[in-house]
Amino acid sequence: MGRIDIGEITLNVADAGNGPAFIFIPGLVGLCDAWEYQIAHYSPRYRCVAFDHRGTGDSDKPTAPGSYSTAVIARDVIGLMDHLGIDRAHIAGTSTGGCILQNLALDYPERIRACIFNNTWVKADEFVTRVQTTRKRIAQSYGPEEYVKVSTMFTNGALQFRNNFDKVMELEQRALETVAPVEVLVSRLDMTLDHDRSSELTKIDKPSLVIGTLDDATVPFYFTEDLHAAIPGAQKCVIQEGGHYSYRRHPGVWNKQVDAFLADAENRI
Repeated sequence: MGRIDIGEITLNVADAGNGPAFIFIPGLVGLCDAWEYQIAHYSPRYRCVAFDHRGTGDSDKPTAPGSYSTAVIARDVIGLMDHLGIDRAHIAGTSTGGCILQNLALDYPERIRACIFNNTWVKADEFVTRVQTTRKRIAQSYGPEEYVKVSTMFTNGALQFRNNFDKVMELEQRALETVAPVEVLVSRLDMTLDHDRSSELTKIDKPSLVIGTLDDATVPFYFTEDLHAAIPGAQKCVIQEGGHYSYRRHPGVWNKQVDAFLADAENRI
């Protein structure tokens, strides 16, 4: 893992393995560490790349107006691909990362081989708006540390606290050590509420898998159904339990479903 200057910004990047490129985009917490189980699984066959979003982890944390949007972070992905010499890639995006992937699929389709959308949404409705507004008010009222702790609850859910506590705390500790100032946290939360490519999703023409978890308390499962219905030919995967971090709660299940999807997609690309 190391910091890479892609021109507009410097990002903290994990790059492991050899083979076709497979890029993993984190959610709002923004840490590439969240994909540790997938990188371990896929790096023997793929070149796996993950990164800390701008404003998170050990990546730069700009404060200028306009520094944060899902479209801007999609542009960061393209800059990173250019720097690493990656022409096309399979790309997985979870939660906010799935919104970033929507931008990539619509604005840079020539750079994508296949899309995996995980526990993401189409456009913030009243429920998602309340979740994100609550997180924003906590950051503004109680500071970055409490924001991180509440975000850990939202993203992991009770069963990961019970069954995967050490891993939950490991990821939280890195978030605490690298958390951005409140103004950056607020800008990043606002970008999730501003995201809306809903009227264009029917234009996505890459092999796509949409994964959702029935007990996700952060992004309701109905968004999985909405996104699946909107993308022509998309496949859908339903995980019964796992909360918002299903790919960390049940990595074996998640990886198996993605393996099957990629085997089929690569026959069609």
